[in-house]
Amino acid sequence: MVAAALAAAAWVVLALASCEGWDGLRLVVETQRDGRRLLSVPVSAGDRLEFEWIHSVEHFPWLEYFDVEADGSLFLRETRIGGFGAGVPYDRGTSAGVEDGFVVYRGIDERFPAYRWINSSTAVAAISINGTVVARGPDFPHHEALELRVIPRR
Repeated sequence: MVAAALAAAAWVVLALASCEGWDGLRLVVETQRDGRRLLSVPVSAGDRLEFEWIHSVEHFPWLEYFDVEADGSLFLRETRIGGFGAGVPYDRGTSAGVEDGFVVYRGIDERFPAYRWINSSTAVAAISINGTVVARGPDFPHHEALELRVIPRR
């Protein structure tokens, strides 16, 4: 009887871990105005978060790559930009070069407790975890101030 109860408890823990990410972390997107949750997906420390934007004036792609840290912070490692225009940095990180038509900045190494933006259903192309799209701009309210952060499982 005890063995069966322990086996059942272990199964529940494993099931919850697979639903919540092994680290018990969740990536959430909420409105800045009232904290309404719009997205909640499991993540683990070491996962790669990718924001893909379309520049509002020049209409080229802009990709930002973050590592999810164990403390929930987002660590910006690399940016790939498809051209130059208003608001595009010209000198960032420890190295810059051109690869496959993108200006690539590496070694940025900036830590963010959260990522805030004004959503645009046309400018936010995708938010991905480890290459899997979890949301697109049209999934969120247009022109709404949003915040993405990583939180421990509740």
